[in-house]
Amino acid sequence: MGRPLTYIAGIGAAALALAAATVPQTATAQPAEPNKLTLAQIATLSPEAQGRILDPLRAIAAAAGQAGKTTEADIYSSLKIDAPDGRVDVYLTDPSEAADFIKAAKQVNKHIDATRITVLHAQYTLRALHAARNHLLAQEAAHQLPYKIYTAAVATDGSGLQVGVDKPDSALAGTTRASSATARRDSSTAANVSGVSVTFSKGQHATTTSWSDTKWHDSSPYIGGDQLTDGNFYCSAGLPAVRTSDNKPFMITAGHCFTTGTEVFTGAGATPTMGHYYDGLTGSTGNYVGTVASVSGPWDAETLSGSNNNSDESDSTTWHPVTSSGYSYNGDLVCQDGVASFFMQQGTVCGIDVTNQDITYSITDWSGTHNVRGVEGTRLSSNIPWAVAHGDSGTMVFSVSGSTRQARGIDSAGSGPCCYSYGTEGDMAFNYILWTEAPDILGHFGMKLNPAT
Repeated sequence: MGRPLTYIAGIGAAALALAAATVPQTATAQPAEPNKLTLAQIATLSPEAQGRILDPLRAIAAAAGQAGKTTEADIYSSLKIDAPDGRVDVYLTDPSEAADFIKAAKQVNKHIDATRITVLHAQYTLRALHAARNHLLAQEAAHQLPYKIYTAAVATDGSGLQVGVDKPDSALAGTTRASSATARRDSSTAANVSGVSVTFSKGQHATTTSWSDTKWHDSSPYIGGDQLTDGNFYCSAGLPAVRTSDNKPFMITAGHCFTTGTEVFTGAGATPTMGHYYDGLTGSTGNYVGTVASVSGPWDAETLSGSNNNSDESDSTTWHPVTSSGYSYNGDLVCQDGVASFFMQQGTVCGIDVTNQDITYSITDWSGTHNVRGVEGTRLSSNIPWAVAHGDSGTMVFSVSGSTRQARGIDSAGSGPCCYSYGTEGDMAFNYILWTEAPDILGHFGMKLNPAT
């Protein structure tokens, strides 16, 4: 499904082009199972191995939960699967009723192993916790609260509600005033609602689309750090630009990514699972970004003409404006927002030390062999595990100043095998990153950053 990744000979060190091709899945060896695994170790097992541990506990939890919400609602609060210890903790307001509760659970599923149930004490029944939650949400719907509720969660042990809000202090004060006849203040962050302890904390607004979804299949206007693919190869968007002469928009990415005339899109289908980016390269294409219009070998850059863009960069959790472009100098620190590093759980890779501000290296790609002039940087091992990975090609390299960014260039290549390999492709992440510089690229194509759309 496409050309192989090509090695490029750098000046003084070997380097590797950073486009990612669709690669086959391969089986990986699973760790041996000791007598007792931690939850983190269980999470690394194959789905089959996880099932052997978790399925009996899931059956118990399902039966206990059903009994607790029906015949045993007057004492049932919550439950928790304890996979490392091979048990299910069930929280009841009256633990002396444990035998009857377990009997009720067995009536739901007679095949469960009741010896693996541990009954613990809870402060409130689930029914009472839900009533308090519904009371708060009804007050919010009626605009009676001096704060906004983001989340309202039942504590795992049934000890109360855990409510995430925009203004915890206002929430506490408002709740206390609203129920002044019966309320008592349990702590600096807790109040009493409908007879239930409620703990308030600073919350975050939940959205319907995660940032990883945006990065994978963004829509116009496109920004630096978005996923790019032609269905065979995967790169990252770099410099959102416009032609100076007529303000026509172009997205700039690495020249070795796609051939002239190729239509380029965002990703499509399911967003890759975090930590498994290379498993998610399905060959599907999403929203149209543009067609390769022109390529520069010396700057390893190409322009995509088609959709609109905006001079922002797609960071780990949101976007940030890119307000200028500039050169990188030895001893400076920069970041790169490549898609592959993001989905391999490194987020935006920062702390990259500029080790050589003027380096020329030779690359061989679909258009032949040519020299490229750029900059070299390396990861600081105490901060991040790598500098760049396959699939980061073309993404924006930038410096950070408060909430804004300065574009420094686009990812071109990597060198120095680092710490991750996949199937037959060998090392996929690298200690050193090579990039070409934004002012040179923009000048060559007669373009500037596109600050407004």
